Amino acid sequence: MRLTNLGVQQSQTQLWNRFQLISAKQRLPQALLLIGPETAGIIDFAYKMAALILCSQESNSCGECKSCHLIQAREHPDFSYLGPEQTGGTIKIDQIRELHNLAYRSPQLANKRIIVIHPAEKMNVSASNALLKLLEEPPECVIFILIAEQISTLPPTIISRCQQWHFSFVNILEADYLTMAEGYNSESERGVLFSQLTVLIHDLAALLREQLSICALADKWSKYDLSHLTWLLYLINSQMVDYKFNGRRHEKSWTEPLYLLSEHFQPIDLFNQLDILNEIIRKLQQNISINQILTLENLLFTYKKENRNKR
Repeated sequence: MRLTNLGVQQSQTQLWNRFQLISAKQRLPQALLLIGPETAGIIDFAYKMAALILCSQESNSCGECKSCHLIQAREHPDFSYLGPEQTGGTIKIDQIRELHNLAYRSPQLANKRIIVIHPAEKMNVSASNALLKLLEEPPECVIFILIAEQISTLPPTIISRCQQWHFSFVNILEADYLTMAEGYNSESERGVLFSQLTVLIHDLAALLREQLSICALADKWSKYDLSHLTWLLYLINSQMVDYKFNGRRHEKSWTEPLYLLSEHFQPIDLFNQLDILNEIIRKLQQNISINQILTLENLLFTYKKENRNKR
């Protein structure tokens, strides 16, 4: 993935130069909102920001002082990371309330305290409102770093109180749509799900061959977090659309089985499925409660129906 990595490095270099400049001029905002995919190295970038801010050398992160070593070990007493308590869960108001107590404590080692919230879009409404109170009158020594892949569910009041930094996918994909998913850390939720890509493709093929029923497959897939599953299914469908119009331009480990799967559908079928996936994603982003089993059954029914119509 040389092209992809090169693009990420160039993008990060520009952002890092910008961050160093405003840090040197002591113009750091008290709330930053980093927006972009995990594959852009956005989480590591947040830790790099924290290292510079907390470093005892002040002008730059030296990598040698006690603060730098503690950040590298993820054990700095003035650095706090807040995320969902459970895989696929939300950030709740009780977690934000705990931040209120932490934010007003004096830093133990550095001159600043860093609070990272990731993924910020996973805050429920009550948590967002509680955070807003902190952002309206933040303690002088605290810098908030919010990380979000998309901000459609973040309240405008929170967005307006943060300086936005955008990390985007590189414009050139070395291989195909699924190459973007390859960049996720293998231990992250999406990275773990991506390791099941071959299984998901095989499951869909078995469904079309009537070796698996819709109900059985929906039940099997119910173990996955629905937001991450729809993300990966969207990439799978997008790549099948690409095969329809551009053929097999690159060979990856998934190319052969996915290309064969795409042969079961017409482009219009795949676009219809993308519309359905978009609707599911929209509801999840708006925190609308949906029945996962029923949602999956309805989605899988369209795969079977469109395959049947082709025959």
